[in-house]
Order: sequence, then C-alpha cells, then structure tokens
Amino acid sequence: MRYGSVPGRLFRVQLTLTKTRLRITVSDPRGERMPRPRRPSPRDKHGRGLLIVRALAARWGVRERTVGKEIWAELDLTASPTEP
Repeated sequence: MRYGSVPGRLFRVQLTLTKTRLRITVSDPRGERMPRPRRPSPRDKHGRGLLIVRALAARWGVRERTVGKEIWAELDLTASPTEP
C-alpha cells in the first residue's frame, strides 16, 4: 500500500469471510505498473510484501481495474472443534 497511494486518492481494503475462506482485497488508483513478487537482496529494506502473501495465501492474484489495480489473497479456513 505504500507505493499505491496517490495524494488526494484513497486505497481500499475489503475483507470477505465465508465458512471456508477469508478473502483480502486491496485496490489503489495506481495502475501504471502491476506488482509482481521480486527477490530482494538481504540489504533491501522493501520488496517482500508479495513474497509474504504468496507464502501465506492459498490463492492470490493481481488484476487491472478501470482505474488502478487490485491485489487479492485467499486464506483457507479450517473448522475448529466444537465445545462439548
């Protein structure tokens, strides 16, 4: 979200929860460059966000919007045991 913001324009975070998954969607107005995972050097201070998303999410992706882009990730939920 650090590089997707434009002064005077907002980004949006949307959470969708179902019985089986949590979907996290972040959209912003910057669309001139689509994000992709990189391989930062150990000295780089930035550039690990999508690597973390890829490691934690069951599914994720990036899509262009009319204005800007949207990055989404889905986490599969496991059923918790019920209390007796």
